[in-house]
Amino acid sequence: MEQIDPVLEYTLNLGNESLRFSIDENPHKIAQVWLSKMHNHSGFEVHILLGGSCKLDMEGSSLLEAGQIIIIPPGQYHRLMAVTPNQEKLTISVSISEGSLYKAVLAAVTKQGIYTLSDELKTLAEKILSESRQDRNFHQELIKIRMAELVILLLRQLDLREKPKQHPEGKVRSVGVIDLYFEANLCKNPKADELAAQLYISRRQLHRLLMKTYGMGFREKLLSTRMNQAKWLLRHTDKTVSAIVSEVGYAHDSAFLQAFRRQFGMTPMEYRLKHRKNQEELEEKP
Repeated sequence: MEQIDPVLEYTLNLGNESLRFSIDENPHKIAQVWLSKMHNHSGFEVHILLGGSCKLDMEGSSLLEAGQIIIIPPGQYHRLMAVTPNQEKLTISVSISEGSLYKAVLAAVTKQGIYTLSDELKTLAEKILSESRQDRNFHQELIKIRMAELVILLLRQLDLREKPKQHPEGKVRSVGVIDLYFEANLCKNPKADELAAQLYISRRQLHRLLMKTYGMGFREKLLSTRMNQAKWLLRHTDKTVSAIVSEVGYAHDSAFLQAFRRQFGMTPMEYRLKHRKNQEELEEKP
C-alpha cells in the first residue's frame, strides 16, 4: 500500500499558463471543527462548503453557507471565526503563474468572491472528500485527477470571457510586485527609483502604472500601505501604538498620529477600541 502524504500537490498546465494546486488532507477531512488566526496566502484559497455554515472575517464578516464557494485572493487577510457542528468543507490552495489568466481570475474574485456551488462541482467535491478518507492503491493519483477537473470547472464558473488587456508597460510582471515591495520595505525608506528598477521600467512609467492601477502616486501608495498595515496591527495584535509607529516606518509618534487621524478621523486607540467593541457584538450574535 502506498504511503499517504498529507499534502497533495499537482501542477496543471493550461496552454501557456500553469496552475499549482494543493490540498492538505489532514485538516480538510472535515470531521473536525477548527478556528484559525488571521492570516493570508500567496495563492488563491478556495473554500467549498458542502454542509453547515461558517463565518469568515475578511475585514468584515462573511457568512458562508452550504452550497456556496468562496475564493480568497492572494494577500487578503482572513480567518475562520465560527462554524456549525455539521460543517463539511473542502479547502484547496491554487497558485497561478503570473500572466493573463492570473489577472483575469484576480479581477473576477475581487469583484465577486462568493459563488453558488453547481451540482457538478458539488458531486466532484464530495468524491474528493470521500476518496481522501480512503487508504487504497492509487489514492493520491485519483484525487489529483479529480482536483484538476474541479479546478477547471471552477475556472469555467468565473466570468473570464473578456480577455485582460495587455498592460502598455510591457515588462511589468504583476501589480503583486508593487504591493510586496511596499509591504516588505515599510521600515527601509522605500524609493521610487528602486521599485522602478525591480519592474524594469522608468520612474515616469512607474508613476503612470501606479496612477492607472491604484489611482495614486508613489508617496500616496506608501502612505496607504502604512495606514492599512497600522490598522491591521491595531485590529489583530496588542502591540502598543509606539511599537506600531516604528513597525510601519515612522520615526516619530507625532507624525504617525497626525497621518492616522487625517486618514481615519480618529486616533489609533479610538480605532482599536471601536473595532474591539464591534468584534464583541459580532461574536455575541448567534
